[in-house]
Amino acid sequence: MTREEYIACVQEYSDMVFKIAFSYFGSKADAEDVMQDVFLKVLRGSSVPERGDDLKAWLIRITVNRCHSIFRSPFRRRAEWITDYEWGNLPESGRMEDKVATKQTVYQAVMRLPAKYRIVVHLYYYEDMQVKDIAKILGIKETTVQTRLARARKMLKRDLKDLSE
Repeated sequence: MTREEYIACVQEYSDMVFKIAFSYFGSKADAEDVMQDVFLKVLRGSSVPERGDDLKAWLIRITVNRCHSIFRSPFRRRAEWITDYEWGNLPESGRMEDKVATKQTVYQAVMRLPAKYRIVVHLYYYEDMQVKDIAKILGIKETTVQTRLARARKMLKRDLKDLSE
């Protein structure tokens, strides 16, 4: 991979890698550590796919694997929840305020889900991945992905209903 290809890869996929890691840990610092590890692997790796879809799937798989290994680490420190996650350059005036507040509320509700539900929700809704692709990347059955999505929706519905009351 040339320097220019590496820079383009980081620019195109760093947000995705960060958000996946953030959905696992709920910690900006941990997500940044994972992101750094993933892109170091890209920089050093000789088996990095060159095509867009293959590269994206490979990066997601590497990110998920890295998150799992950190999660299992006995030295894993307890992450603090980040409530002021930045949503990019969305305008915060007028009618957009309600949309931004709603988006943040939903994202915070997603972050309160157990990790196995958070990752499938993130990949399905935020990364627009198909159930079969999520199953392949996570190494689980498609029906398991569908079940986790259904359970996560039910939990989110209950959680968001409690917030609105």
